[in-house]
Formats: sequence, C-alpha cells, structure tokens
Amino acid sequence: MDKKHAKKIKRAKKKKKDKKHAQEDQQRMSKQLGMFDRLPDSCSACDKEFPQTREAHMTWRVVARYEEKQVRLFCPDCHLKAKKLVGEEDEV
Repeated sequence: MDKKHAKKIKRAKKKKKDKKHAQEDQQRMSKQLGMFDRLPDSCSACDKEFPQTREAHMTWRVVARYEEKQVRLFCPDCHLKAKKLVGEEDEV
C-alpha cells in the first residue's frame, strides 16, 4: 500500500470518528436544553436570588443530574466554599 492510499484511509477514519463525536455532543446538548426549565431562581445552597445579568450567567454554576432529573444552581460564594471543602477532604 502506498503512502497516498494510507493517508486517504486515515482521513476517512478520522472523519468518521469526528462525526460520531459530533452526534454524541448533539445528544448531550439536547439533554441539557431539555432540563433548562428545571433551573431554579435562586442558589440551591443559600437561597440568594439569581440576577438575570450577563455577569451572573458567567459566574454562577449549574449542576445537572440527568438520571435524577435534577438541576441545581450555585452562586460564586457557595461554589467557592464547596471547592474549599473538597480540597480540605482531599488533603486528609
């Protein structure tokens, strides 16, 4: 088999793999959008109201559990506290 033919086969395999990943990403995205209506209006930990601003959308964290069909929203302060607690547990 010459190099040209081998390269052609390699490109075809990569294209097929990329297409499969694109389909998986599409399915994941549709699941996420399907749970958008379950998004709470306030922080799931401290009940701080979620402001409808661009900054809030960039800093607040959303945790979605697909099997339980549950969506939680965390403000930056609560998210930071949770990260610190997890970091302390890792050190123990």
